[in-house]
Amino acid sequence: MNRIDLCGEWVGHKDDKTTFIGTVPGCVHTDLFDTQKLFFNQNSKESRFIENENWTYTKKFYVEKLHKHATLIFQGLDTYCEIYLNNIKIGFADNMFIPHSYNVDNVLQKGKNILEVRFFSPIKFVAGKEPLPGAFTTERLYTRRMQCTYGWDWVDRFVTCGIFKPVYIEFFDEMCVNNVYIYTDSIDCCGAQISICESFLNYKYGGNISTKIFDEHGKLIARKNFFCDCETYKLIFNIPEPKLWYPSGYGEQPLYTLKISVGECEFTQKFGIRTVRILEQQDRKGSKNFKLCKQLQNTKSGEEYDFNTSYSGFIPVINGTKIFCTGANWVPCEPFPSAETPQKITEILEKAKAAGINMIRVWGGGLFETEHFYNECDRLGLLVTQDFLMACGKYPEDDSDFLAQLKKEAEFAAIYLRNHPSLIWWTGDNENAVRGNDEKKQYRGRIASHHAIAPIMQRLDYNRPFLCSSPYGGNLYASKTCGTTHNTQFLDDMIRYILQKDLSDYKEHWKEYTARFIAEEPILGAVCCDSLKKFISDDLIQDRSLWLYHTKSNPGLKIELLEMAEIFAEKIFGEFTDFDDKYFKLRYLQYEWVRITLENARRNLGFCGGIVYWMLNDCWPSAVGWSLIDYYNNPKSGYYALKHMRGQVCGSFDKENNTIYLYTSNTVPFKTECLAEVVYIDISTMNRRKIYSGRFSVGQNSKRIKICESLPDNAVLIADIKANNTYTRNFYVNGSICLQKEKNFNIKFKDGAVYISSKVYLHTVEISGAENVSDNYFQILPGETKKVSYTLQNEPPVITAYTLKSKQEENK
Repeated sequence: MNRIDLCGEWVGHKDDKTTFIGTVPGCVHTDLFDTQKLFFNQNSKESRFIENENWTYTKKFYVEKLHKHATLIFQGLDTYCEIYLNNIKIGFADNMFIPHSYNVDNVLQKGKNILEVRFFSPIKFVAGKEPLPGAFTTERLYTRRMQCTYGWDWVDRFVTCGIFKPVYIEFFDEMCVNNVYIYTDSIDCCGAQISICESFLNYKYGGNISTKIFDEHGKLIARKNFFCDCETYKLIFNIPEPKLWYPSGYGEQPLYTLKISVGECEFTQKFGIRTVRILEQQDRKGSKNFKLCKQLQNTKSGEEYDFNTSYSGFIPVINGTKIFCTGANWVPCEPFPSAETPQKITEILEKAKAAGINMIRVWGGGLFETEHFYNECDRLGLLVTQDFLMACGKYPEDDSDFLAQLKKEAEFAAIYLRNHPSLIWWTGDNENAVRGNDEKKQYRGRIASHHAIAPIMQRLDYNRPFLCSSPYGGNLYASKTCGTTHNTQFLDDMIRYILQKDLSDYKEHWKEYTARFIAEEPILGAVCCDSLKKFISDDLIQDRSLWLYHTKSNPGLKIELLEMAEIFAEKIFGEFTDFDDKYFKLRYLQYEWVRITLENARRNLGFCGGIVYWMLNDCWPSAVGWSLIDYYNNPKSGYYALKHMRGQVCGSFDKENNTIYLYTSNTVPFKTECLAEVVYIDISTMNRRKIYSGRFSVGQNSKRIKICESLPDNAVLIADIKANNTYTRNFYVNGSICLQKEKNFNIKFKDGAVYISSKVYLHTVEISGAENVSDNYFQILPGETKKVSYTLQNEPPVITAYTLKSKQEENK
């Protein structure tokens, strides 16, 4: 198979014939602008004209020798365009999510050739169509391109066009591998049985096929040879003593290698041996879980969305082991897909694993991600759930052409992703069907999911679960007592509570959002100062209009998201004293939000199968946003809250009828020995005393220990838990957390580390101005010294500390 690479320099021009040098892969925005300058202050407004123009890209290339079966392949075109080769129209493309290929046998010339791609304005192309209901701007619903860059509540509007993936000409002269489907049939005491379905191009010529399997160390463990002159051929391999693939925290991630040789053509595919299913056992009437479901139905959000009469869990099971999923939603890490780099993707995913994340949900308003992304998830043990690419709207499901596009996408995605062990289920869309249920004949998203996508998945990836939407399950699909749930769906309820209440009971209120599997858990918080200064100039750092511009919002909500964050932070942390105090509390808000939601999910192990935060990463620089890791790959405070609870065993406090209990939760399926100590600190005197110490074993799920009958308002409890060489620390205070900046503490810098100690209780310590900080937003007890390592910079890092203000002083 010969190939002519057509990437690199192209000539671009718009309708008025203004020319520029273009790059493929790329797009108009990246060709005309320095994106880092584009993201600064409000400069992105300067690029809005691009979406309303037509653009053309031209490439001259030379062919030394013609071969048979010449195919021009575009891996990605964004979006509406006509393709011309040597002034002959060879095709039209209207879908960003799939490759486009064209036979050019009768058009390609020996010697000089001219390839031209004429892009049409994606806005003008759908102008005049009937408006459809949906979130944010809705002209996007007609166009099969990345939805979020039409503008969302975390990214500006960047509607671009271009050749954003590689383009080349291939000559298919002889038999070669088209695609492969590898799946685990069974795992038992005899080993693992693996099926391999091989599909070929030009198979009528026939050929001798060699299929080999190598283990994770490169050792050949199985081989079969055969002659084939058919389109498909199925092989079954039995692997004795297989090394099974598990998600991070539950085992290793060994990857086998499949190699198929057909003459001079060789095909290679990594794969893992594992089984997957979703456990949805119905709750027994009168059981603890059943009673909790009844309580959740009686909440405001439950009354609106939850009409279930029976309840069931939702727990992923890998190789027979129940998995508690701690995850986050992935959005494109750049607004222009061609700008995504393997390095940036790897850094985000490695940081996710380091924080204890074991699941990534690829959200439906983005893309089918790069091959590198899924390979890294396989390597790191990050479970993947993949949405099909629709989000928050009523799509034109009555249009047969639209359904045909979805079928093409489903066929591409199934073949593209089905061999990845990390991928554990598919989802038909994001939030289109929140008011649907399985018994309804009609609801938004049903035709797209059941008539277009599901039949393709049943044919091409029949061993993997397919959920018709996210959220999904129960009556309604947005309900909390069956299936998956999006707590982002309840933002209106959260805002109402934040505006109307004093938030002294916010920890209790957030228990209302407990669910069987939380596929979206919202978590707002500000970025660190190092990141903020990269997109807002120093002299405008306090300019509220720029904060609003880089926070964005949702027009469906009662208030701006920035205002929501400000009110929330001030009510639970205390009145802002100045800009720096406000900015710190906006940063720390996300830590507390992650802390209370993850602790609640882990206290309810067995009821709750997982919590997936909205969201892992950013698509552009947000000032206050949902991501755990910002656009510049700097972790925000919520990231460290996750990291502080990443142990298989961790603790949390909870108050029931004024009695304080310590819960220890174990996410693995075997008993674990623990050592727990609880310290009581009087905030007014800073005296500390140990009030509990004990050794015990905890099985999978949670164990409860009574700590004290009541807790004064001027006290804090600290729990330290050690188990299996891991250590976690948790705290508890009554009501809100009254933060007060503390300057009296000691710091010492030595050999790439800082040593911090204090005579008073430091509730949270932030280290900024350094990279690769080993810990952040941690507590320091009176008399305690904390060592934190970091990567040396030109200047030493800045240490900021807050203690707790007594409630009496706060009330004054």
